[in-house]
Amino acid sequence: MDSSDSESSDFDLQLETLGENSNDISETIHNLLEQLSSNLYQYDTHVQYIHALRQAALYDELKEARELMHSIFPLSEEMWREWIEDESRIASTKEEKHRVIHLYGKAVEDYLSINLWKDYTSYVVQEYKSGLNEMQVDKDESDCVVTLDQVRKIFEEANREICYYITESHQIWDAYRDFEVEILEASPRDDEQKSRVRKMYESRLKIPHATIDKTFSDYSTFITQYDNLHYESVMIETNKYVSESKDKYYQRDRYENALKASGNALDKFMDYIEFEKKQKKQIVNAIRTLYERAIAIYYLEYSLWEDYMLYLIDKNLTDKKVSLSILIKTAERSVRNCSWSGDLWSHYIRLLEKNFSSEEIVNVYNRALSTGMLKNNIDDLIKLVISYVDYERRQILTYQGSMSQVNSSNLVNLLEEGIKTVKEIFQTGDPHYRLEKYLIEIETLIKDLPKARQVWENLIKDHRNESEFWIRYADWEKTAENIIDARRIYKKASQQNTDWPERIFDAWEQFEHQYGTVDHLELAVICIKKQMKIVAQRREKALKEVQKVQNEGSTKITPAMQIDESLQTIDHLSSEQNSSEAKKRKSEENEQQLPSAKRNKAQQFEKPKRDREFATVAVSNLPLGVKEGELKNLFHECGGIKDIRILEDASSTHKTAYVEFNERESVPAALTKDKKKIGEQEISVYTLSERILYVTNIPPSADVKELFKEYGEIISVRLPNSKYRKGRFCYVEFKERESAQAALEKDGYELEPGKKISVMISNPLLKKERSPPIQTEVLIHVRMPKTPDKKCKGVAFVEFKNKEDAKASLGLNSTEFKGYVLSVSLSVIDRNRGQKEGTANEKKKEVKRKQEEVKESEKRSRTVTFTKLPKDTSEDDIRDMLSQIFKDEEFRKITMAPDSGSAHVEFENVEDTGKAELHFNKYKLNNTIISATVRNDLPSTLTELAVRREGKPTSMTMVPRRLVAPSSKLGKTRRPGVPGLKSGQRSSSKEQTAEVTNASSENQMEIEVGMEDNNTSKKSNEDFRELFYKGK
Repeated sequence: MDSSDSESSDFDLQLETLGENSNDISETIHNLLEQLSSNLYQYDTHVQYIHALRQAALYDELKEARELMHSIFPLSEEMWREWIEDESRIASTKEEKHRVIHLYGKAVEDYLSINLWKDYTSYVVQEYKSGLNEMQVDKDESDCVVTLDQVRKIFEEANREICYYITESHQIWDAYRDFEVEILEASPRDDEQKSRVRKMYESRLKIPHATIDKTFSDYSTFITQYDNLHYESVMIETNKYVSESKDKYYQRDRYENALKASGNALDKFMDYIEFEKKQKKQIVNAIRTLYERAIAIYYLEYSLWEDYMLYLIDKNLTDKKVSLSILIKTAERSVRNCSWSGDLWSHYIRLLEKNFSSEEIVNVYNRALSTGMLKNNIDDLIKLVISYVDYERRQILTYQGSMSQVNSSNLVNLLEEGIKTVKEIFQTGDPHYRLEKYLIEIETLIKDLPKARQVWENLIKDHRNESEFWIRYADWEKTAENIIDARRIYKKASQQNTDWPERIFDAWEQFEHQYGTVDHLELAVICIKKQMKIVAQRREKALKEVQKVQNEGSTKITPAMQIDESLQTIDHLSSEQNSSEAKKRKSEENEQQLPSAKRNKAQQFEKPKRDREFATVAVSNLPLGVKEGELKNLFHECGGIKDIRILEDASSTHKTAYVEFNERESVPAALTKDKKKIGEQEISVYTLSERILYVTNIPPSADVKELFKEYGEIISVRLPNSKYRKGRFCYVEFKERESAQAALEKDGYELEPGKKISVMISNPLLKKERSPPIQTEVLIHVRMPKTPDKKCKGVAFVEFKNKEDAKASLGLNSTEFKGYVLSVSLSVIDRNRGQKEGTANEKKKEVKRKQEEVKESEKRSRTVTFTKLPKDTSEDDIRDMLSQIFKDEEFRKITMAPDSGSAHVEFENVEDTGKAELHFNKYKLNNTIISATVRNDLPSTLTELAVRREGKPTSMTMVPRRLVAPSSKLGKTRRPGVPGLKSGQRSSSKEQTAEVTNASSENQMEIEVGMEDNNTSKKSNEDFRELFYKGK
């Protein structure tokens, strides 16, 4: 019996000794062990297995199970603490305690964890102190479990890893400081220890952290105690970089608050990281810490690891701020977390190549393949194979100078094995034949053209319908100077049913222009013309089949107006509201007078304003791993593609995409792709409108989304504004075509008694103008004026067909309607209406002007101006500065004025302006003292703004009212150059306005204003303006 059988028997014997009550645990352990034997790469199974062994108290097997899992996967903080707790509980010898310390060292490598670092440092400090207490006189410190240097090394490593975790790093640093201060207190005359503690404080205060005020206070106490003679000079010098560190902390505090408020959302982490990357002086360790914090939570997010790796690689290549060893460790961690990512494995292999780790590269490649994780996505598998082939190719060129059939045999074998593996896992192979193209390039390079040509020929079976493939093949023959073979390929390609035959025709004709004789060119043109006719017949036949299917499958088609017209802009609505009702009625009458035949003809042939709804097809039942390139390959023959949008839905078993073409004429050809396969899945292709319902006769109170939600996911409900009546119809857009078809059963459904809704599949191609409500035999039009908030004013105008009907309606006078007594009378034309309306409009304009002036004045009182700003100050700098004492919602707008070195900040409340002025006046921003003042330099009204810009008002109405003194305060007024007005006489109000207007037009004119005490003084324009700004 071999050793493995012996160990298995011992394990079975231990399970049997658990007792009858542990039969379930024993069975569970056996089942889990069998699952792991078949596939080691099952994270959850490992966790369950470890939990069962711990529950059964099988500690030897538990230890092996934990080590096995850690060799494949990283462990969570909870699993590490549980493991170390079990080990430390039984650790009594020096070797066992060293093992605990070793486990702590491994634990902190998996993820950034403050708790694990706290436990780690606490354990070594405890063991160090215990060793000192137990150390005998004749023994050295080296006999202890851990030495002082080892403790310091671990603390330094911990501090280096977490010092830029600005909200939590104090938990480690404070413990380190207390440890060193305790040593100093035991030997207060130790100058070396004093210097060590002092340097610790100085380094710490240069790094932003949450408890920087307490650290500064503790440092002050330390200097007082150990260097009081130089206290003042030391603290002044220290305060310089402490102030800078505080500024950095306040800039980052709002990002920390955003993380906390969002529950550490990934997008908030990325915002924070982008902020750090935009700093002029990037702190690489700060950015690394943020990535590590995010990864500790989102460790399975491949894109986060990829972003992190690319950042580190960039820093290594550009300024060497990240070492190769850090890169390799991070790459190893990335593939342990996301072993399904071909990109991450590729990074790892390339980094090992830079480190000259040839043997390790082979192991990593085999390990990646053995995980089985890359079998789920063809792109990831191919990326891995290509990265390893790249390595082998570079090795040949580095050590042998060039490639030959002899030295490249291993390279060729790798590619052939890769192609074989891909076909075994993915039966259809690689749609982009990347490995085959790589093999062709190698075979061409080593001059084995027959073998390269055979690879091309083998590809024909799977790619005969792709025009791109044929052109690549012909170009390869052309590059190899095999003109005859290239011509043969073009001719063969032209006879295939390809996705873009015109491209092949153009390439062939161009080829013959360059390489062919007259006969070759003529024969090519003749062949192309024949094939073009065949292609046209084929497309016409396919189009008829599609139209037939559509006609048979369509349940109902609505003559709805095109969807885009239903989305009216605000400007359009405003113009409609501002136009008079008379113009509306006139326009409607003119439309009704058009011959119906002409209207129908216009409706039938008018081209829509936008083609998005007409030029887009929906593609459903796509594989989850579908790429945009696969859709381009499928549809590019149909016409120019404008956009492809793949909908993301993590909860779905398949994906849906929208393919928008440049022209609507491409849609029929695209519909022929229905029922084609991408991968192993049969896709559905249909027009966009087939997912959209046209629903009419909807009551205003109806909840349309609630009505149809049972049939499937609804993307949107659009309720267009009708010029005749709101809420008469809407469009309901479903995610799936089948949902829309199922929802047709709501047709004829009564939402209110006697009111049935109409439900149809929308068809934007059949455009129809919106029609007014059906007219009765008596009424022509009803107009109900409304208030600005869309409520009825209580008045209505009803237009009848004839006078008799109108007079007959007077019988409704004094009748009750919905709780109100109606007053009905014949409408009388007001001849003076235009004059009255003109006066009313002037009053409205005056009221509006006053309101705007009040609003502008109120805005001015809420605005603070920051001046003397550094030249490179940005809006983000101002926002970060304000965030020290204000929340984002407490200020509305930041307006930068870089030419004058100032910025204007509008706050929500007036009280905050005083707070901002008090706090930020004489504030140091980026080593520059700035000023903050309430915005008294702004014009208080729109009229003053006009005066400042133009130098004089454009009319009398533009003069600020406060420049005209009230009549009760006017004493003597003198108006030079105006005859007939004696000294002491008061001018009329018009004369007063004209007087100030004239004064404003002359820069040097002086105005004499009487004061309350009847004493007069001459004031210049500048004096007058100063009084105005002071509000006197």
